[in-house]
Amino acid sequence: MLDGYNHSMPKPNRIVIIVLAILSVLVFCLFCVPNSKGSENMGMVTMFEPDEARIYLVIDEMTTPKASLKATVGYFFAYNFYSYGFPFFAPSALVFLGLKLLGVGGSMPAVMLWLRQIISVLPMLIAAWILVYMQDGFRTWRSVLLFCFLVTLPALVQNGFWWHPDGLVVLAAVLVLFCLWKDQRRFGKHFFLAAFFCGILIALKLIGFFFFLAIGMTLVWGLVEKKLSWKRFFTLAVLFIAVMAVSVVIGNPYLVFPSERADAWYFIQREMTETSQGYGVTYPVGLRAAWPTMQAFFGQAVFLLVTLGVTAWGIWKKEERFLYALTLAWFIPLSVYLMFFSHFKYQYWLPVALPMLSNLILLVPEKKTDWPRNRLLLAGNVLLLVLIGAQMAAWVRTSAKNFTLRTNRAKDNPAIIFYNDSLETLEPVRGQANVYFDYRLYMPGKDGWRTENSFDLLTYDFINSRNFDLLFLSQQRIRDYLNPEVTSQDAEGLEQSRVFYRDADTDQLQGYYLLLREDVGLLYIRDGFCQQYYGPEICQ
Repeated sequence: MLDGYNHSMPKPNRIVIIVLAILSVLVFCLFCVPNSKGSENMGMVTMFEPDEARIYLVIDEMTTPKASLKATVGYFFAYNFYSYGFPFFAPSALVFLGLKLLGVGGSMPAVMLWLRQIISVLPMLIAAWILVYMQDGFRTWRSVLLFCFLVTLPALVQNGFWWHPDGLVVLAAVLVLFCLWKDQRRFGKHFFLAAFFCGILIALKLIGFFFFLAIGMTLVWGLVEKKLSWKRFFTLAVLFIAVMAVSVVIGNPYLVFPSERADAWYFIQREMTETSQGYGVTYPVGLRAAWPTMQAFFGQAVFLLVTLGVTAWGIWKKEERFLYALTLAWFIPLSVYLMFFSHFKYQYWLPVALPMLSNLILLVPEKKTDWPRNRLLLAGNVLLLVLIGAQMAAWVRTSAKNFTLRTNRAKDNPAIIFYNDSLETLEPVRGQANVYFDYRLYMPGKDGWRTENSFDLLTYDFINSRNFDLLFLSQQRIRDYLNPEVTSQDAEGLEQSRVFYRDADTDQLQGYYLLLREDVGLLYIRDGFCQQYYGPEICQ
């Protein structure tokens, strides 16, 4: 037997569960502070989190009644924006619908608060509970310690500040691990529940495919233990894939319609290209490029190496080695992909990093008598705990700083100041105006203004085709795209954009006059529009 551990656990400690429940409520409420700020209107949401603004339009359309009941229900399930799956949009739309029924659906601060809390914060707290249960069963004070350790992780805290699929992705990934662990290679109902949640994870985001190593390891382990024959090995593998495939369709019901499948495939291809190559420009790939983000949100190199070492030690030990092997088998494929083949973002790594970090509880003995008797081993254990404590203290400082920044992000914000200064500058302008603004600028809108923005790089062709009267351009975006080190798969397209941005930066934009320049942005007005409202004495 590769694992002689008796999987039956003592009953959870009621006091531990009560303490965890109190801590969870406190953490949930604490997130309400930053999540209720900086969302006074759609312009503010677009400026701070463009993704939130885009997906808000989707759930608004999903919950808006159509000409018939059939059309209303049909659009709810086939919502025509498949960058993220139905397991994200469905609960988001239901939360939004509930807020509408309560009469607060028109309050942007309330809507964004509850979407962030329920769709991002709550799933991560549930995932933390599951990981704590897997490691300690809510039996000892270690459960409280591990929970506090996990919820101070800067990546988890940062991910709680926005409404995005990644909180649900973390929960779905942890549920797959939990079901495989709970099954203990009996290959019963929990094994197939793992297949179901793996399909839901794929429906959410495609990273569920990276469970291939963990699933394969589980089956091979059963084969080595002689719990499986070769015939049953292959039968289970096929059944797992079948259940997973069915749950993908259950998770994304629009897949039953050929036209929606084609649209979904287009979105998937675009997302894969953009996450691996970049949005318009080529993103840096590789461990060196990933390291600054990894260090900021997960910890120092020595700490991460200790985490890997502790996991390896857990596999070497007899007790619960399967759990540590499982988390490592989930960790390796996605980590390799993110560090060497894709642009690294902290939220992409969170679903594998969080379970790995939970393994560090192995260094904390349950009882005093469990400390190593060998003085050298005892000293090493204590030293590692001091290192982990120091890293946790650094996490708390980072998370507290990010918490404060998030809470106060709208106060004295340069983009908001730039917008207000622009309105003063545009005081002579009356009537209708066709307005372009970069998505990282503040644009709450104004009566008579038709506003538009774009995630793509700007060119003269795009600007001229829309005949914009006013241009609000981000100075940072200009700096980024004029950076000579920036490259693109479409070199010709990038160079066309640079012609536009270079002219904008040097006040030589063809057909436009520069009205205002501040550190955060530039305000341009079309020549004819300028002549109409300001006259030749200003528009020369």
